[in-house]
Amino acid sequence: MTAAPAVISGSRRAVRLVLGATAAVVAALVLVGLLVAVLAGRSAGAGTALGLGLGAAGAALLAAGLLVVARAGALSRRPSGAARGAAVLTRCVLAATVGAVAMVVIGVVAVSGSRAVAPGVGAGVAALLLVGLAALAGRSRRRLQVSAPAAAAPPPSTEAPPVLVIPAQRSAEPAPVPGGASEPGQATDAR
Repeated sequence: MTAAPAVISGSRRAVRLVLGATAAVVAALVLVGLLVAVLAGRSAGAGTALGLGLGAAGAALLAAGLLVVARAGALSRRPSGAARGAAVLTRCVLAATVGAVAMVVIGVVAVSGSRAVAPGVGAGVAALLLVGLAALAGRSRRRLQVSAPAAAAPPPSTEAPPVLVIPAQRSAEPAPVPGGASEPGQATDAR
């Protein structure tokens, strides 16, 4: 009966991840729509279009990553799926980190080539989204590793633990030290 709240909280977490992925897809679609409007209108430069495209790519990668994290959580709920879920989360952390570095490099190259600020902003937003995804996947992996050994531990027994008795132990009082430094009740003033 105690396992039911963990399943409910796990499913709530999965729902939140899927809703976050949906919001990221909507943001990517809005950015792609703005990208198409900029390219069709030809009023703004290529820098704005590149910035919108990089932001849309970051939002789309975030959506895919959130779905991967939700899938890893579903895998880890299976009796033998904890290792597989951890492996999926590790790959997600690696892919999000590589994607964030790639976005930063692309943004730096685009800004240095065009002197426009928009590609840097778009790449920076995409990199921040991917770093957040990597942090979420890493946190989920750590949480998975903490809960996995607890599930594998045997159930606690109802017997009282054995009390260890040392044969030389005669009383609970400390052994006397020459000079009376540890005598109970005596205050020593060594100053």
